[in-house]
Amino acid sequence: MPDKAQHMPTLRVTKMLKTISDSPHGLTLTEITELNNMPKSSLFPIAHTLVEEGFLNYDAATARFTLGLELFEIGNKFLNQFDIMEYIKQQMDSIVSICNETCHFAVLSGGDVLYIHKVDSHEPIRMYSSVGKRLPAYGTGLGKALLCTHSLPELQKLYPDGLKPLTENTITDIRCLEEQLKTIRQNGVAFEKEESNLHVQCIAVPLLKDGKPLAALSVAIPVFRATGEHLDLIEKLLVGTRKNIEQVLSTMDFPLESLI
Repeated sequence: MPDKAQHMPTLRVTKMLKTISDSPHGLTLTEITELNNMPKSSLFPIAHTLVEEGFLNYDAATARFTLGLELFEIGNKFLNQFDIMEYIKQQMDSIVSICNETCHFAVLSGGDVLYIHKVDSHEPIRMYSSVGKRLPAYGTGLGKALLCTHSLPELQKLYPDGLKPLTENTITDIRCLEEQLKTIRQNGVAFEKEESNLHVQCIAVPLLKDGKPLAALSVAIPVFRATGEHLDLIEKLLVGTRKNIEQVLSTMDFPLESLI
């Protein structure tokens, strides 16, 4: 779409709807005008029309406007045509286009990470991985992100035979793993360095729905390219992408299988 000046009446409609959507108990017209620094005389006919069309509700007793049923119906129509996995793939493409490192998407299957999708780096030296591959979750950044809400008893039940090393750097003490997961819960980011593959490190984030990891995203980096500046960029990309995806996930009701 060409870059043109914004249409002011349309902008007022969108700002009004967004402002009211942020206020669960609704807003008066005076409050809406003050929050948007717009004249009441301009917003009054807009509000009246939106009420008539069902996009807003008006409570005469409190003089407050709230979102109307028409918006709910339109939102449901959007979700019905929304392919969450395609959206996630687009977000992964965006990450790789900026940092040029391999991005993975995975879910937890038993005690393993199951790789569902990946976008490769264009660098000649990069992590080798394949969709459908499984690795013990405790030895990967993705897995730690997926395990982040697990308690010690849950971990012990998941790994009754203990944690077996994948490399010489793999954590094999389940209590150390528990401590790492507490940190991940607090910070929202998981780190792993040469625990599943030598010469490769990983940053990952859980994708939460109702407080539980539904899936996880990661970026894998060869150790020799993992400078402080590069790692900071990747972490910011993952955290921003997580927020985007979680915002969509929060509005959708679907089984885990729909992501596979």
